[in-house]
Amino acid sequence: MTPIATKTARATKSVLVVDDETAIARMLKDALGVFKHDHAYTVETAADGIDALAALKRQRYDLILLDMYMPRMSGLQLLEEMRRLNVQTPVLMLTGNDDARTAADALSSGIFAYIPKPFDLQHLEHLVSLAVSSRSAAR
Repeated sequence: MTPIATKTARATKSVLVVDDETAIARMLKDALGVFKHDHAYTVETAADGIDALAALKRQRYDLILLDMYMPRMSGLQLLEEMRRLNVQTPVLMLTGNDDARTAADALSSGIFAYIPKPFDLQHLEHLVSLAVSSRSAAR
């Protein structure tokens, strides 16, 4: 008798990618689709903090990948609004600026991690896994 292999279904986690550069948002969405985690990801994108804030008012997310510098509302401004609304979603802050003061401001805002661009996809995959796991453990 041959054992039957069963595939365990992966839990689906929702992610909001907020970046004004559409190529980066698309790359992040594609990367989340191939990460080898215990989770599958559904991904929504927003072009700036204002669009992201509207999305956060519509639905809850398990993780937010957030660009720091965007038109209309920056990532730091969005973080302030999220805290005001008591949104407790883990945030990975992405930025092309490697300024230590800016990193300190972002980290003091309660983000999960600060990731300078260009970033390594393996490192990002690891941080996504940790952030989503921390969110699951906190529930």
